[in-house]
Order: sequence, then C-alpha cells, then structure tokens
Amino acid sequence: RQRQMCIRDSIKSQQAKNSFLFIFIYLCSLSLQPAFATQSKEVITTDIWAATATVFKLVGEKAVNNVKLNWMQREDADLYKIYRDGNCIGEAKGNTYDDYNLKADKTFTYHVEAFKEGKKIATSASQQATTFTPNGETKVYDNLNGKYITKESAQKPQGMKIGELYFSYKMENVEKEIDGQTLKGWLATESFSPTGLDGSWSASRELAFYPNVKFEGIAFRYNAKTGKVVLSAHYEDQSGYVAAKIYLAQITPKGELEVGTMERPLGYDSRDQSLFIDDDGTAYLLSATNMNRDINIYKLDPSWTKPVLLVNTICKGLHRETPAIIKKDGEYYFFSSKASGWYPSQTMYTSAADLGGEWTPMREIGNNSTFDAQFNRISTVGKTCGVWSYHWGAQRKYKTPAGNFPRISIAAFNKGYASMDYYRYLEFSDKYGIIPVQNGKNLTLNVPVTAAVPGARGIKADCITDGACTESSAYFQKSSNAATGSPYMFTIDMQKEAVISEINLSTRLVNGSEAAYKYTIEGSRDGKSYKMLVDGKLNWQVGFLILNIEDPSLYRYLRLRVYGVVNVHKNNSAMWADGIYEFAAYGKPQ
Repeated sequence: RQRQMCIRDSIKSQQAKNSFLFIFIYLCSLSLQPAFATQSKEVITTDIWAATATVFKLVGEKAVNNVKLNWMQREDADLYKIYRDGNCIGEAKGNTYDDYNLKADKTFTYHVEAFKEGKKIATSASQQATTFTPNGETKVYDNLNGKYITKESAQKPQGMKIGELYFSYKMENVEKEIDGQTLKGWLATESFSPTGLDGSWSASRELAFYPNVKFEGIAFRYNAKTGKVVLSAHYEDQSGYVAAKIYLAQITPKGELEVGTMERPLGYDSRDQSLFIDDDGTAYLLSATNMNRDINIYKLDPSWTKPVLLVNTICKGLHRETPAIIKKDGEYYFFSSKASGWYPSQTMYTSAADLGGEWTPMREIGNNSTFDAQFNRISTVGKTCGVWSYHWGAQRKYKTPAGNFPRISIAAFNKGYASMDYYRYLEFSDKYGIIPVQNGKNLTLNVPVTAAVPGARGIKADCITDGACTESSAYFQKSSNAATGSPYMFTIDMQKEAVISEINLSTRLVNGSEAAYKYTIEGSRDGKSYKMLVDGKLNWQVGFLILNIEDPSLYRYLRLRVYGVVNVHKNNSAMWADGIYEFAAYGKPQ
C-alpha cells in the first residue's frame, strides 16, 4: 500500500515538482556555465573497501584545516581505528570521524582499519586531504533556509559564454495568442549580452512554441563540438502521463532550433531523464523506463539530439527517480532518489568502471532522509563536488518555514565508494570551489548515551551518537517491554562543557506514512539541573531537524525526551514508526 501511495503521489506531483525545479536548475546552470561544464549495517559489496577524506572549516575560523573521514560500515566489524600518516588518531563505532585543528597548507594521508572482537579484519584504501587558508571573495549559503547570507562585492556575469557573447535560454509555460485564440503551452526563448550583467541583455527571441503539451526536467547544455546548445526534456501530452517521450533539440546561437528527437528513445518509454557528458565529449541519456521501474543508459549521436544505442539497463525494478551520473578518477557514479512524493528519501548510488559493464549493487549515501530533501543533481564546482537535493517544504501538509529550496551537500569519492555530508554553511569560491563550513565541532560523536527505557532488538542507546544514519544503520526504537503512556528519555554526556550552536536530529522515515516526533531537548552542566533548549512538542517536520541554539551558556549533558510520534497525514499516533538514528550537537568545547 505504501509503495502504491508513493508511486501515485510521485506521478501526481511530478509536473508541479518539475515546474519548481525548472527555475532552480536554470538558475544553477547559469552560475556553473563558465566551467561548461532495519537495523542491519550496510554491507560491503566489492573487494575494495575505501575511505574518503574531505577538508572543511569551522564557523568563525579562516583556515580550512579540519578533515572529515567517511567509510562504508562493514557487517563483520564492531570497531574502526582511524589513521593519519600511519599514526592512529582515534576510534569510532559508526562510519565517520572528524580530525580537527591541523596545520594549514599541508597534505595528510588517511586510512581506516576495521576490527572484530579486537582482531583487525580489513584495511581501507587510503585518501589524501590538503588543508589550506583561502583568500578572495566567497558567497556563503545557509543550508537551513536556502539563502545566501553574503553579497558579492561585484556583479558577476550570468549565462553561457559562447564566443564573445553570453547567452541565456529559457523554456517556460506561458499563454500565447495564435490566430485569435489563447493557447497555453511551452515557449523556448533566447537572449544574449556582451557582458552577462543585469541591464545588458537583449529582448528575448522566440525559438519555438509547443501548445497543449507538458515538458518536465528541462535543461540546457552547450556542445562544444557542434557549437550549439542542446535542450533536453521529458515530453508528455497535455493530459495523462503515458506519452513518455524524450525531447532533444539543438539551438544555434542567434540561429534556429532544430528538433532531433520527440519520441520514445529507441521505442522505450521515458520519464525522469538527464544527460551525462563523458570526458571525450560523448553524450548519454539517462532515462527512467519500464513505468519508472528501471534506468536505461543510451548513447547519443554527436549532436546530442538522437539516441543511437542502448548501452545498459541498471537499477532494475528499483523505481528510482532523478537519474544523474558523475565521473571521478575514471569511475562512473550513478545517483538517484526514491519515489516519495514531496517528502524526503534516502539517496542511493551505484558505481562502475564502464557504463556498459557491471554496476555495483545500490548503496546508501548521506543520511536516511538526504538531510530532509530529495536528491536532484550532482555537479563539479572547481575541484569539489556538490550534491543539490530539494527540500519541498512548501508542498507538504505542514509547510516548513523556508518553503522549497535546494539543500547542498559535499560529496567525495574513492575507488568506487562515495560519501556525502551535511554542513550548515557552504562558501562558494571561484578559486577553491565549494568550501564546507561546519557549525562548530561535533560534540556528541561517539560519546556515551543512556536511555530511560530499553531498546528494541537489543540496540543500545549509543547508536544515536555513532555518526551512522543511513536507512540501514542501527536506530534506537523503544522496546515493546518499555512502559507506555509517558515520554522516553536519552541523556547524552558530551564529556566536556561546551557552548552549543546547533543540534541535528535524524529520525526514522516510513514513506507514505511520514511521522513527526514530538520532543524536547534540555541542557545541564551537572546532570541534575536542566534548562530547556528546544521545545519541539508541536513539531511537524520529518526526518532531519536543524535546530539553532542561541543560548551562550555552557552545558555538558543534553537530555532528549520523546513524547510521541505522529503520522503527519492522519494526525494519529505512529509509535510503530518510532526510531532515532542520530543526535548530533555542534559547538565550541571548553
């Protein structure tokens, strides 16, 4: 029933979702164009076990001199040891570790060793990380609300630079007078500018108008080999969702629009789609097919407007949406989201050395709710890689304060393994790419936790501070043997006093029956006298909470009380969906 609800909601919301995404994708493409560019742990599926290392900075500091380590949890391990330049620097039970206050402008080599009952069972592939002190202008993005909190000192050009001019392309749903009739349809337009700055753009020039149809997943890409701009989209008839065609056309700057394909690719139905351009300039179409059950990869002709070969079918029967591929160090990584209407879902990926070869089984990445968002696209920005996921807050029954906006994560790759992390802030730099900024040190990672009630299936409370919060990670669920009718409580001992700046709470999701947690969070210095920090008894947000803490007092202990779990669609109790994945507090320890 839940899967049927998800599929139905996905189809009903797809057109509206893509209307919002067109604006978002279009604006993002402008800024990137200058480059032209259960309770069981996740199981290792290849012989190579790898770790990733990502440099980041802390709020208020200038140097990017901290490193976040990630690795895939092993089913056969109960402890991990982390090594920097061959020296053990710490231990962890989950899948992440932060290394702080390193020397700037220095390269470090990291690897992880896995242990079972004190015996080493595996050593990860290593990865290097280079710290640095950035200079120059950056633009700071707040992942809480999707707003930039700094302004650039000078206006920057927008659009695609082709030759000596900047070009802007749009595909918009409009009404147009034709032969005395008002028709609603999709209008493709072009404008150009000598500088790419506001006030310098030409009037929009019509390229094509398509009445009584629907376009979704619209994107523009520049083909350097042909000197033309390629427009790609999912095409549907005005009513229904069964045409399932691909639309591919090429535009000559200041010239004509030529349609290459406006039909099902090689006869297969096609819905969610995107283009991937390989290092040699060969383009591929990624397409959800077989009623969204599978993903087809098609090779396109040199104009990027006609499918010529079905290269592979992947993710068979998995109902994945928003397909995207990125290539790193010779390896292909395919990302996608789960059909879940307007609500968050676990992003998953698979990797391969050859597009037409064997791909790994799907793996989870990030956290179980993609940080309260749905995966949308992945892009290289400078030498870094950003993941744009969409938070559909305005479309939910209980709207979130910031509405709809992209939540951006940082991705890292190593020998077929990929990781993705949330940071409160991101600095965008022309020189460095994306610089992640953490809202203080992680004060709760691997610290002890006690619960006032027993956990289900023997899961201990300290799983909520192990850093692991993918869908298959261990979560704490109140045992059926626990007392009912009263809140259950966790006490987290940070082991040091600290000023807390932010708390993240990751909770279980059941797509189609999303549940909100009613809770409070209190702080204490002595573990006896507590002060309210967050009153979430009226909370309706699901999956991942970003909680600002403005109290400047010092605290050592944090107390989380859960009063209930409520189905956001029916407003009734959903304690069967109970489950806390992770409780993370950030700030400045004393």
